[in-house]
Amino acid sequence: MDEENVTDKEELLPKRGAMSVVWKYFGFKKSDVDQTTIICKCCRAKVVAAGGNTSNLLHYLRHKHVLEYEECMKLRSASSSTSAGNDKVGTATQNATQTSLKDAFTKGTAYDKKSKRWNDITNAITFHLAKDMVPLNTVEKVGFKEMIKVLDPRYVLPSRNYFSRTATPNLYQKHRAKVEADLATVRHFSATTDLWSSRSMEPYLSLTVHFISDDGVLHSHCLQTSFFPDDHTGELLAAGLQEALDSWGLSEHRLVAITTDSGANIIKAIELNNWTRLQCFGHRLHLAIERAMKDDRIQRAVGVCKKIVAAFSYSWKKRRDLAKVQDELGLPKHQLTTETPTRWQDVEVLEAVNKDFTDALSGEHYVSVSYVKPVLHLFNTTILAEEDDNTELARDVKRNILAYLNEKYSDADTDDLLDIASFLDPRFRTTYTKKENVEHVISRAVEEINSLKDQQQDPLPGPSGAAAAAAGPVAPPKEKRKKSLSSFFKKQSTSSMGCSGETLSEEENIKMELRAYLQTTEVDSDADPLQWWRCYQANFPCVAKLAQQYLCIPATSAPSERVFSTGGNIVTCHRAALKPDTVDRLVFLAQNL
Repeated sequence: MDEENVTDKEELLPKRGAMSVVWKYFGFKKSDVDQTTIICKCCRAKVVAAGGNTSNLLHYLRHKHVLEYEECMKLRSASSSTSAGNDKVGTATQNATQTSLKDAFTKGTAYDKKSKRWNDITNAITFHLAKDMVPLNTVEKVGFKEMIKVLDPRYVLPSRNYFSRTATPNLYQKHRAKVEADLATVRHFSATTDLWSSRSMEPYLSLTVHFISDDGVLHSHCLQTSFFPDDHTGELLAAGLQEALDSWGLSEHRLVAITTDSGANIIKAIELNNWTRLQCFGHRLHLAIERAMKDDRIQRAVGVCKKIVAAFSYSWKKRRDLAKVQDELGLPKHQLTTETPTRWQDVEVLEAVNKDFTDALSGEHYVSVSYVKPVLHLFNTTILAEEDDNTELARDVKRNILAYLNEKYSDADTDDLLDIASFLDPRFRTTYTKKENVEHVISRAVEEINSLKDQQQDPLPGPSGAAAAAAGPVAPPKEKRKKSLSSFFKKQSTSSMGCSGETLSEEENIKMELRAYLQTTEVDSDADPLQWWRCYQANFPCVAKLAQQYLCIPATSAPSERVFSTGGNIVTCHRAALKPDTVDRLVFLAQNL
């Protein structure tokens, strides 16, 4: 070995990537970047070891530093025993958990494709793909396959074609049959419709239906998002909507009302079909706010705000400085909002008047149509009423919003529909109806109830095929019992007797029930009207049937808008080539599962 003394005070660096314990006693100078000259830490002598050969280093320790050599050998033996011990532990663990030959074969055998376990897993994956709007090529991705393999190694994942051609169509047919079975027992329903263009600029026509079942639950179903390549004229849209109802076995005579936006072609289509139309309150409110904001004073302020936002939007330095200033002043770290064309269903638009209206008017699973009259009254008397401290600009905005809404809802047919809807809500009844219109509303309710009694004698369109099977068996007729002597002493029902004991007419019975309904105790405004009717249906059976007919009408066309939001989440830039029939099935499943 060649030796060359090194300054004792100079710190030596360890060898990079060293694995052997012998390197504990050797190092390199800081100036030796390539670590070519080995220095002994004990005597600071240079040691020659070609290619970092540890045999030369051990030989040097054994001859020059005996104590360090013995210590090094002990460390080497300890390291070897630890490694051997780990190997023994692994072998012992394998022996302890060793499976039987039968179990080993069972774990390695894939599930039969007709077995319940295989079908359950496949159905669960299909549900995930449809409900969560996940692309079908997910089943071909490495991560998804690995997850399935870990969860159940015996399950063999089908191909993408299986899910697209077999599993998804089967799931669609199954749930379509369930929806058909639900609709087969419906006497009255409402609907919403709208037009939409996908990312690939393919036009679609949506249709949703809403009804209250006999158990007092409000149901909402998306029936279809059908491809509509024809011209969007009123005549063609009218025919398309009738065809959509016919394909689901729904009679247009049982349609109470259809809620739409203010598109001229949609309005004409509803008029041609002679259907009752309710204008979407959300669109009307948005248009009212939009028109009121078209004021030169507002536009100037908006223009200045746009310039400020633009200055910060395109400079990360200015955004950083803004955050610093917010910290120094103790202000919340709000971000500047860029103006975008906001649709009516976005929360910000309705919040411009009152945040609570968003939930109250756009829901699908609770009553909303009866809120329209109270909300209009609230706008006129409280929220948009002019106050002494209002500026001239604020007064003008409020006046313009109210003028537009009051004009659009002054239509006689719309007013009658909203009056009867509020009348049948036990929270409102005649509170928000003009006094001169109360008798007219009651008279209309009597006519409607008489009409309902005539309709109840008509048979419902019976379910066919899978819908008939889902509807269940028909109850057997009750056995006729022999009349007993006590039956002659039963008191006649007071509902069919007047004060003098004379039998009342059918119309008088209805009027008496309506008066009793109007005289019931006041209901809390937070109460659920459907829950109230479930409790008092036995007391007011005729009025309850009428409420079941009208309270299912949605106040806005939000259900159709939600359908298109779902469609937008399905027809993404990565799935723009989906066929229209596939889009219809996937939207139906995502909305109804």
